[in-house]
Amino acid sequence: MEAIFKKTEGDYLEATLIIDGQEIIAMDEFGGSELKSGDTVDIELSVGLAYEDEEQNSMLNSNIDGTKRLEHQRGWSYRAFGVVTSIENETLIDVGLCELAAPFETTITGEGIAFTITRLDAYAANK
Repeated sequence: MEAIFKKTEGDYLEATLIIDGQEIIAMDEFGGSELKSGDTVDIELSVGLAYEDEEQNSMLNSNIDGTKRLEHQRGWSYRAFGVVTSIENETLIDVGLCELAAPFETTITGEGIAFTITRLDAYAANK
């Protein structure tokens, strides 16, 4: 997906991007130190780390309406609200901005779900 680069603290540290008008802070795995503010970069987002103590029933009950969004908490941490779109090879969650591979397994598609992303990663889409 196309993002506008704003800044980075360095490789594997926090980077700030604008994607579809939304500011995203993620781990820089795309070489942001070689970019200047305003450059366009093709990136993919992924769940680097997720909050591991969250129970699946709680995640399913936290988004009954099927809301799709990434809600910034702090740093590169987000509360992801989305809908399970695939359980074939991996569990995919549509969070509106993109689909993320969930850090858990489920057998239910079409259900709303919410979970905490401890670290959102951004990496170059062409790598």
